[in-house]
Amino acid sequence: MEGISIKQVPSGDGFQSVPGRLLLDTCILHHLYDYGELIFEGETLTHDIDPKLRVELESLHDIFLINKRARIQFVISPLTVAEVANTQDFQSRETRLRWVLDVLDHWLIMLEEIDSYGGGGDTVRRRFKLTPELQKVEEELMRIADLRRDPFDRLLLLQYRMGSCDAFLTTDVDTLVRHRSRLLRLGFRVLRPSEFWTLLKPWAKLWI
Repeated sequence: MEGISIKQVPSGDGFQSVPGRLLLDTCILHHLYDYGELIFEGETLTHDIDPKLRVELESLHDIFLINKRARIQFVISPLTVAEVANTQDFQSRETRLRWVLDVLDHWLIMLEEIDSYGGGGDTVRRRFKLTPELQKVEEELMRIADLRRDPFDRLLLLQYRMGSCDAFLTTDVDTLVRHRSRLLRLGFRVLRPSEFWTLLKPWAKLWI
């Protein structure tokens, strides 16, 4: 079924549980930059990495391989640019930031071509304005100590809501994954790449 979008697949039999628009955490962008040869090319890494991280990277490879046809919407927040700019690795910061800007530009172009999700992505692109509803959400997020200390994660979650996303993709097990049960009650679905691949894998044959 070449060219079929994930949003064109009829719901039912559990498919509705597969998110179609995911906001990428900054750590995912770092993985795409640092391990692109594995994720995009399927090449074997020449150095050892943490086995748990390897599972997530291999899942990203499988996801992006399928997405050549599935056309899952991966959303990049402009806030990611600011977070990357704050990295302490001065040697790689310039090239990494330039790469993230290129990815962001690609996403903004994609938004112009997509007339779905109620235009929520356009809201993220044009402005960051907290409505009374979003202010209430932020108040709830501030009750979580880790998010109170980390404004970037908190604002990314708000952009998740503004961008009408279905899930937040991250490997941040210390903060976002740790609090995801509580975040789910607030309407935020947090997934690791391996968990997203578990949801997507039964339907992968549609795009192979």
